[in-house]
Amino acid sequence: MLKTETTRKLFLFAWKVIVTHTVSYFIFGLVMSYFFDYGKLFQQEIVRDYMRPIDSSYVLAGPFLQPIRGLLFAFGIWPLRNFIIEKKYGWLILWNVIIMFGILSTPAAAPCSVEGLLYSKLPIWYHLIGLPEILLQTLTFSLVLTWWMRRKPKDVEVKEYNRKRRLFTFISITIMIACFGYIGYAIGAILITVIAGVKVNLKEVSFNIKSQMMFIVAFLINVFLILSITKYWLMGKMKISLIFIIFWFVDSLVLLVYQVIFLSPMPLHFALLIGVFPAIIITVSLHLNRKNLIELDII
Repeated sequence: MLKTETTRKLFLFAWKVIVTHTVSYFIFGLVMSYFFDYGKLFQQEIVRDYMRPIDSSYVLAGPFLQPIRGLLFAFGIWPLRNFIIEKKYGWLILWNVIIMFGILSTPAAAPCSVEGLLYSKLPIWYHLIGLPEILLQTLTFSLVLTWWMRRKPKDVEVKEYNRKRRLFTFISITIMIACFGYIGYAIGAILITVIAGVKVNLKEVSFNIKSQMMFIVAFLINVFLILSITKYWLMGKMKISLIFIIFWFVDSLVLLVYQVIFLSPMPLHFALLIGVFPAIIITVSLHLNRKNLIELDII
């Protein structure tokens, strides 16, 4: 029983860290890349030998793979969680640890770090220009995560939560699953550019607000769908295979409709190829979290 309770707490803590990191990373990365024009910065002398160009498929996939980094952060912060919660300025302690060990004093010669200044050929301006994004994103991450951790009651079983608390937890899990669905869009987009031979200006897409909004709209619709149909699935009124078909249809349809209205029409088979991967990830995530969702007693 003790092992099960610890596992449950670790899971709940992990998805809080993943959601907080992924959302803050996406927002600040998008805003700062627009204001500082990272595309041009990455082409500067010396810098271009260190950083991949902004139109690289790896750079495009980066934001969609942040849940993996968030999971690693969760494992690192897990032993310190009680200390951060109990201290009045726990958010400042967490932010200080991130700054000192993750930014200024990294073991490797990373940008913005002391080792980077000493051992790399990167110009000083490049070290400094990256600090606003890093400091603001990690500050937001520390503030939101600490607040979120403190909102969780101590040593209380999930089944004893009041209805409002259970609903809040369910919504948070839904957002986490939808965030993982982003990885599916990245996989589909990369397959189109690599396998199907479609030429896409990744730099233009990365900085095109209309293009980015297409995936944000799909994300919001996925959140709404998960909230709407999960109850029926847990009650046995809907099979998991039907859930996959629904998400595949909706995720493909959203791309098609959005392209027609705001961009340019997308071939049906391209939309189906992109839409199938988030549908798979969301369906598998729901299946893996079935037990946790049942324990929330949302039916």
